[in-house]
Formats: sequence, C-alpha cells, structure tokens
Amino acid sequence: MSRKRPSRHSEDQFALFLERIRDSLGDEDDAKFNEAVSSLIRQHQSQSLQGGGASNDDRAPADPLRREPLPERPAFEAIERAAMQTAGKRQALMALIGLLVFSWSNNESLLIYVLMLLLGTDEKAAAVVYSTLNTTRARLELVRRLTLLKVTDPAVRRSLDAIVDGFNDANRTRNEFLHAMYSVNERGEITHTQMMRFVEKGGRISFGDRQPIDEERINKLRQVQQELRTLNRTLWDFLPRLRAALVPADESPDGEADLRGK
Repeated sequence: MSRKRPSRHSEDQFALFLERIRDSLGDEDDAKFNEAVSSLIRQHQSQSLQGGGASNDDRAPADPLRREPLPERPAFEAIERAAMQTAGKRQALMALIGLLVFSWSNNESLLIYVLMLLLGTDEKAAAVVYSTLNTTRARLELVRRLTLLKVTDPAVRRSLDAIVDGFNDANRTRNEFLHAMYSVNERGEITHTQMMRFVEKGGRISFGDRQPIDEERINKLRQVQQELRTLNRTLWDFLPRLRAALVPADESPDGEADLRGK
C-alpha cells in the first residue's frame, strides 16, 4: 500500500513549528538558524531535481540526522586565554550563586522543625518526611495544608503563610540559576542563562527561556540573598510562636520551645 501524500495542513504545521523555534532564539543565533533552514530547502530542491520526476510514494524517507547541523565546536583554547582577563567578574557571579545555594539550603532545612511541630512528632521522623518529599514545592504544600488543619490562631497562620510565600519567591530565582545552561562569549564572560525546559509565553512554546546576566540580574541576586538572610531570622523567631500555638503552655515542660538553640 502506498503512503499518502503529505497534506497542506501538515506543511503549515511544520512552518509554524519553525517559526516558534525562531522566536525562541536570540539575535546571535537567528542568522545561523536562517542559514540552516535555507540549506535544508536547497538540499530538498536538489534531491527533487535528481529524482527525475519520481513520485513521493517511490522516494525513501530522508534521514533527519543527515540534515540536522551540529553546533560548531567552541574555540576552547582561545576562550581560556581570554578568560584570564575576565576572571574577577566571573568569580564575583559564582560567589553570589554560591551564597544563594548556601542560604537556601540552611533555610529549607528549618522546614524540618516546622514539620516536626505541625505533625506533632520528633525531629528524626520529621526529617524522614522532609527527605521523602524530594521537592521544595511538595514540602511547602505539605506545610500549607497542615497549617490549615492544625493552626487556629489567625496571626500565626498569616505569619506561616508569609514564610511560605517568601520561600516561593526566592525559589524562582534559585531555579533560574541552578537549573540552567550558561552561555559564555569569546572573552570567557558568562552572558546568559538558558532554562532547560519548555516555556509557554503568549500562546507560543519555546525551549529554554534565555535571559541576560546584566547589572539588573546581578542586583536581583543580591536582593534575594538579603531576603533569604531575613527569612532565616524570621523562621527562628517564628518557631517558638508556632509551638506555643500548637501546644498549651501547661503541657510544655517549661512553657517554651525546646529547639536546642539550633
């Protein structure tokens, strides 16, 4: 049985697919993309002429791997030599990202004590729950739901909601830097981050949201670092309030939270 001839509808879909890929590219890559598409069109026309008028049904399907261009190998040696002149700027960025990782991990670990109080269990059992939920989103959602069940004091509930919101806000910036590919120019400068996931904006789908690392982005990193520092202090001050809201004073050994000064 012969194959059906590709429909016009299929060609339109492919054209839309190419347009979406083009929209996801930056200015630096747009010219290369256009050149690659033009090359594919020329190859297709050449193969049609050489086929001597053979029908679509008689031609063997083309191997897409033979047409897909590979990225050009970076000039590593030249980049490494030039990068010596830009090391200070690169190290400053790495230090900010390192501080983000450090502050985030210390803050998130305090959720163990929040879970310990909300679940009415000990630290080890709370740590098991924390580690079993292997995403920040799942841990925060559990805290939010337990708050609805266990916390009746409106002020304490609002404070805990604000802490969860603070985590969510900082987590967006954390994901931008921890789950991204980094673009480096010929001078060894880190110029962009590109998220390794599909992004939908305005009804268009693209792979890898690409953002420049400019002064505004650096300032955002510094701001989030300060917010995490404040969040850490807020959490430590909040834990005794949470315990008092969950455990009556006459049931606590000395009326205060036993958090071992951690």
